[in-house]
Amino acid sequence: MVSSLIEKLQKGRPVSFTREEEEVLTESLREAMANTLDLTVEAVPNDAKIFDALGVDSIDVFDILDQLGEKFEVDVPLEELPEDFVRGGENTTFQDFANGLIGFFGTPPGGIKN
Repeated sequence: MVSSLIEKLQKGRPVSFTREEEEVLTESLREAMANTLDLTVEAVPNDAKIFDALGVDSIDVFDILDQLGEKFEVDVPLEELPEDFVRGGENTTFQDFANGLIGFFGTPPGGIKN
């Protein structure tokens, strides 16, 4: 699955994701966030307020996106992301963040729900 995502992402945006691909991206994001924050993946539930409760900051966002970039062999340029995505919108949940990332690369076929 990862290799097919790498292939899709390297073709450029927009990317049309399957539900399974959205889930792989979301779980990869969760792993990167847990790694950056020195947490278990279970400590990063969909409803976690990442900037408020988990303490993610803009440097953490850079690290998280860098990890995803390495895994999927693609650049995720911070300057192209919405400001509240990078600096933290009020009450942004992990799922909001994941959906924002999926939306950045393309239009997901329905988006992931909590």
